[in-house]
Amino acid sequence: MPSITLPDGRTLNLFITGTGTPVVLLHGYLDSHKSFFRLFEALGATHKLYAPDQRGHGDSAPAPDYAVSGFVADAIALLEALTLGPVHLGGHSLGGIVAQRVAESRPDLVKSLALISTARTAHGNAALLDAAPLLAALDSAVPPALAREFQASTSFTTLPADIFQTYLDETAKVSLDVWQRALHGLVADNHDTSHPPQHPTLIIWGAKDGLFTITDQHTLRAAYPNATWLTLPETGHAPNWERPEQTAQALLAFWAAHA
Repeated sequence: MPSITLPDGRTLNLFITGTGTPVVLLHGYLDSHKSFFRLFEALGATHKLYAPDQRGHGDSAPAPDYAVSGFVADAIALLEALTLGPVHLGGHSLGGIVAQRVAESRPDLVKSLALISTARTAHGNAALLDAAPLLAALDSAVPPALAREFQASTSFTTLPADIFQTYLDETAKVSLDVWQRALHGLVADNHDTSHPPQHPTLIIWGAKDGLFTITDQHTLRAAYPNATWLTLPETGHAPNWERPEQTAQALLAFWAAHA
């Protein structure tokens, strides 16, 4: 797969597929571009998809830090390097937080926002804070059983074994250092969220999301009063994993309305 070289010399692995209007997709914590693989066929029929592995994830290089601002800087550098003009920018979980910050600081690079199971910020998030002491107690590698338990907890429905294994294999690439420091970057994030971007926005949320709760969604609604909303019942933190057909349909309809 191709990669881009960032200004500091690090590389980001970049998956590209499809044809048509450009879309950039940013995955969540402990995932990779494969977090969206169940959407690629449907979305790629009419859109050219660019899905990077974010810093320290997938096959991308590690970074000096894992503050949210660092992920944002990488995404901006990626968009500048691709020279595509304004793109439809989507993100899941951490990727959704990053996407919002990119649109805030560089509105010229973004045509629309698609936010999947995310929040304005993960600062003080209870579920992530609960995980922090467990990770802090580890001193070498994340046990496979713990990685399996963590990723399984993000879905409300039970995924087919081979599909879940695809996600789990990508999580296995993430070092303990990134588990710990990226989680800290999320819960310690002190970004001023009072100035949300003004782009057309789609927000997709699973009603059984145990990470970003209904309270987070109320905050998003206040920030994006004109957003298009899709709430999926019996769905957890990863609609792109659990409900790929419905998620793809919502994205395609939204992008068609804001071409």
